[in-house]
Amino acid sequence: MTDATNFTRTVLVVGATGYIGNAVVTEAVQRGYAVIAATRSEPAAGRFDGAEVLLADVTDPAALPKVFSRNIDIVISCLGCHSGTAKDFDAIDYEATLKILQAAIDNGTQEFILLSAICVRKPDLPLQLAKLKMEDALMRSGIDYAIVRPTAYFWVFEGQTRNIKNDRPVFVIGSGDQARHNPIAKEDLAEFMVGCIGNNERMNRVHILGGPEVPENIITYRDSLLMAFEALGKTPRIYSVPSWLYMLVIRITRFLGRFSRKLSVFSEFLHITYYYSHDDMRAAGFGRRTFKQHVLDTALR
Repeated sequence: MTDATNFTRTVLVVGATGYIGNAVVTEAVQRGYAVIAATRSEPAAGRFDGAEVLLADVTDPAALPKVFSRNIDIVISCLGCHSGTAKDFDAIDYEATLKILQAAIDNGTQEFILLSAICVRKPDLPLQLAKLKMEDALMRSGIDYAIVRPTAYFWVFEGQTRNIKNDRPVFVIGSGDQARHNPIAKEDLAEFMVGCIGNNERMNRVHILGGPEVPENIITYRDSLLMAFEALGKTPRIYSVPSWLYMLVIRITRFLGRFSRKLSVFSEFLHITYYYSHDDMRAAGFGRRTFKQHVLDTALR
């Protein structure tokens, strides 16, 4: 809901071109904030309607004086490394984000809202360790903050939809029923994050957040595939990769990754996928969009 007083406050969104960042820009614009979307390249026409686009690579410390050349009231960081090696996650999710935080404090920024992830509660992967370090740095910084740890996004369960549309088989690790999630829509997550601005009840807290806690949105990976098959009118063809075999591939690619960056990145991707398929990621429900409805809406397009 637009508030006329919001126009006097400037919100900088870093990681604006990402899956969540784009939704955060849209939500902040709709609420009437003066929004700056920091991007490394010129976005497609209409992508950030209502926001000012600032071309800058925020992972480069040399670009930060340009980014903070004016007064910034709120920073919302959706910056993150989605694939890479341990060094890549540390460089983006921790070091680059930390430099943005430091620049924001020097600028006199009042609030810093950080997108983290629910998986940091059981840290094992480089991605999780980097995010935890950043959370700790933010909590110690002295600036007002909100840390949001969402459960899985809808897109996590969409990866094999193209195969289903093209009548190809899809795969699960083990039974595909090892973990249950209540995934959250990007729009609902963006609504919560932007709603943290100026909200004393949400400030200086860590929020663990999921989508609606209703039966059609508490799903396993196999459930998500069956929903997609049903929505597309296809006969289910789901093949299982034994967990032991999947872990063996991870170990082999990790070893070979010492000699090949490509294999190292692939191994880390497999490890993250295994983690999400075996660890429950249910959280307090927020929003109204369910994955089942999302699948039905997508199938009709």
